[in-house]
Amino acid sequence: MIMLQQIKYISLLLAGFITLSACEKVIDVKLDNAESQLVIEGNITDQPGQQVIKISKSVPYTENNTYPPVSGAVVTVTDDNSHSWTFSETAPGMYTFPSLKGETGRVYTLKATVNNVVYTATSGMPAPVGIDFLDVKVFNFGGDDQKQAQVHYKDPAGIANQYRFVMKVNGVQSKQVYAENDRLTDGNDVPTVLFFTGNNDDQDQLKTGDVVDIEMQSIDKNVFLYWYTLGQQSSNGPAGGATPGNPPSNINNKALGYFSAHTVSKKQMTVQ
Repeated sequence: MIMLQQIKYISLLLAGFITLSACEKVIDVKLDNAESQLVIEGNITDQPGQQVIKISKSVPYTENNTYPPVSGAVVTVTDDNSHSWTFSETAPGMYTFPSLKGETGRVYTLKATVNNVVYTATSGMPAPVGIDFLDVKVFNFGGDDQKQAQVHYKDPAGIANQYRFVMKVNGVQSKQVYAENDRLTDGNDVPTVLFFTGNNDDQDQLKTGDVVDIEMQSIDKNVFLYWYTLGQQSSNGPAGGATPGNPPSNINNKALGYFSAHTVSKKQMTVQ
């Protein structure tokens, strides 16, 4: 039984590797235990309501994933139409604006001043691409059926598109990083499988009754490069925390993390 589980797990990893390889060239990422750096995780979405910028400090890859929050920063976001929003620190390291709805086609610039050092990043919000429907893709390994979530969407033709997916199973976010572009699927109806890796090696598939929530984000190229590179490293990464390595950030002054202006589409299904 243990050997069968190992074969199934290796097969899933190989399948996921092939899918990612088809999307983008392999990037050689150096993992290190460098000194602590500033980490910014910022999102501006097209969903009305509170928008959040998190600022923390990185920790060595070998330490526990506890990221010290950074307080006292001055955080603003502006767009290319002369609008400006000042974010308030509502919890240690958590900077929010209570009511802001991003607009497709607008370019947003983040400015964070921390200990007299200014960090900036820019991200353009692409046109929205929505999830058409979700279903379950069944794979057979050694006579044993294995269930995985599959997202269906229509990629717009003639436009370079990049996507990130966030999957929650029974309310718990998957540690896996899902990012893809349309280099090989431009203008197509796209089915994409989000291979599930649970919290241990035995949780490598969905089970009947599982509630699956999928969020699809339309992201710009620089943000895609960040998530795609991070996805090659390991299953660790910012499901709400700093990164173990140094994927290419769109933030200057050697900060880690990302600033993303993106659209959001969500759907939920119960596995049958």
